[in-house]
Amino acid sequence: MTSAEANLRGGNESGGALSRASRFSWPTLALWIGGLLLALAAAGILWSERGLGEARLRAKHGLWSEVHAPVERYLRIHPGSAEANLLCAEAFVKDDALPLNERIGGAVSHLRAIPDDAPQAVEARLAEARVHLFLNYSPAVAELAMRRALQIDPDDGDANYLMWKLLDLTRRSEEVEPFFWKVLAARPEGQRAIVLRDWYLSQFYPLTSTSELDRMMAFRISPVDDATIVESNRLLRFRGSEPDSPLGNAAMARWFRTQGDLPFALELLDKVPSVDPPNGIWEPFFRGTLLDVLLDLGDIDRAGEEFDRWPASDRGREYLLARGRVLQDARDDPAGAAAAYAESLAAWPGPIDWRTMNRAANCLARAGDQEGATAMRTRATALESLMDDKVHDRLRIVLGQLDNPEVLQEVVDFYRKIGRPEEAEAWSRYIEFLGRQPSEDAGAVDAPPAVGG
Repeated sequence: MTSAEANLRGGNESGGALSRASRFSWPTLALWIGGLLLALAAAGILWSERGLGEARLRAKHGLWSEVHAPVERYLRIHPGSAEANLLCAEAFVKDDALPLNERIGGAVSHLRAIPDDAPQAVEARLAEARVHLFLNYSPAVAELAMRRALQIDPDDGDANYLMWKLLDLTRRSEEVEPFFWKVLAARPEGQRAIVLRDWYLSQFYPLTSTSELDRMMAFRISPVDDATIVESNRLLRFRGSEPDSPLGNAAMARWFRTQGDLPFALELLDKVPSVDPPNGIWEPFFRGTLLDVLLDLGDIDRAGEEFDRWPASDRGREYLLARGRVLQDARDDPAGAAAAYAESLAAWPGPIDWRTMNRAANCLARAGDQEGATAMRTRATALESLMDDKVHDRLRIVLGQLDNPEVLQEVVDFYRKIGRPEEAEAWSRYIEFLGRQPSEDAGAVDAPPAVGG
């Protein structure tokens, strides 16, 4: 064999060996690579799964800026997790290092990822409402989220409480009653005096009832700030956040009406786009305000036109009051006006509305019903005397002694005098509760939950 033949033969043998090796090494290599990728994927999944636990630990210690990354890892694997979305939203709200718009947008995005059929749906909708109200000063958007929460669970105490406070903040304390009763029913006996006292303040001293929220939201800087200015700060801020809202403009217009600036009140109302608000929920409030301003200005023709546009589906107290004024001041129908006023007195706060009673009495007299007019005036006079400052100065002193069953009887008597047996009974039950407590614990009542938490 020549050297060339030997080299050729050796080369062939070497090539065969490489060929055989390649047949076995590539599949093996592929298996190794596949296994490595699977291992990496499993490690990534495990790392992501641990994200929620890591996020909880950081949240527990208030390290909110360090919560985002681990909880977002977890959400990549479980995007529908209500718990993770709630935690992520909370991190956005509480991470002061982020710009405000990013905090609001991030929180709302994660809260809206929780559907209404989730067990945490009410909590999510309430959290969204708080973000809109307390971070963005947007009461209308907040109210829509709150009403969704109440659709899911109409009896939820926290949802009803927040709705109550929003109504107080937007000059709608007269609409609070149904929410108040839900809150009262949801609270333990020991907390009900706080709720009853808050209800009293909401209806008789609405500016006082919002003082803590006004402080928290920086509308009130000092305890000695004038309440009227504090309210204007609040309503201006709300309107600035939602300039086209029928709710914000109507609330602001009502404030200017009380200050006697009717032209500017009308200007605010006329700036609202002629688009029906969502579900028409603010239409009675807006249209009732508009009619009052127009009639105060003497524009009876336009007032009549606006009244005729009142939604046929609504015949509540705002409608009845507006109907009474239009029939009395614009259409010369005193009997019809008296009937509308009388019907409006059946719904709260009708039982204490002595001004409307006097209007009804005047209409009855003009319609020739002197006996009915006299009875209505007598009723109005009795109630007006119960609205005297001396009466309520004493009641506020009494309501500062929720551990004293003897003086609290005065509150029971007051509600009986104004024809409200429900509140009288609720206070009586609380007085009985105090009597069942050991003397050292009597009166140990808890405050209701903070609406901003």
